[in-house]
Amino acid sequence: MKPFINSLIGIALVGLSVAVYADEPVASAPQNTKDYVACFGEWDTHLHTLQTYFVQTTEYDGTPISTSEGRIYYQQNGPKLRLDTLENKVPTQTALTDKKQIYVLDEKGKEITKVSWNEWLLGQPNQALFDFGNYTQLLQKHTVLVQEIGTKTVTLRLSPKQTGDNYTLYVRIDKETCFPQSITIESDLMQTKATLSNTKVNAALPKDLFKGLK
Repeated sequence: MKPFINSLIGIALVGLSVAVYADEPVASAPQNTKDYVACFGEWDTHLHTLQTYFVQTTEYDGTPISTSEGRIYYQQNGPKLRLDTLENKVPTQTALTDKKQIYVLDEKGKEITKVSWNEWLLGQPNQALFDFGNYTQLLQKHTVLVQEIGTKTVTLRLSPKQTGDNYTLYVRIDKETCFPQSITIESDLMQTKATLSNTKVNAALPKDLFKGLK
């Protein structure tokens, strides 16, 4: 079985320089008041379908170990999830799941094996990549800070509340929509980063996309 190698908070205040004259009142600086963590969590109810391409890289102490690419399809009704492992954009393996059982198919659609969803997920280095529809729960399990506010994106730093979990999760979200653009997990010297692209949210999915899901 070929594995899938997988591989959000505070508010930053931006001060503006204001010219002040002796006999003029001081103007109040406008503030950024958007609650990015709440905005991120709202995707639990706003996300109905998803299509996205991802590239995932793993490094140890800055040295590249592996790179994988794939495509993810998600349907909230079910829920249903499909993951295609790609090589040069061509599917070499497909996994279908209702988040109870996961069925792994070869490039011809023949079932290779099936395992429980929880068992499979525990084997993934970047589990948050597959947390569509569960962002509120993800946030509740972590202490969340806004680490950086850029021109177009915001980076959220998540630290686990549970004692003994030694990792840090970084979710870079779109500043306007709050949807993830990349998800990175760091543990000791290991880093696994998944970058999403060509993302389509709430678009119609092909009817036979989850064929083979029992």
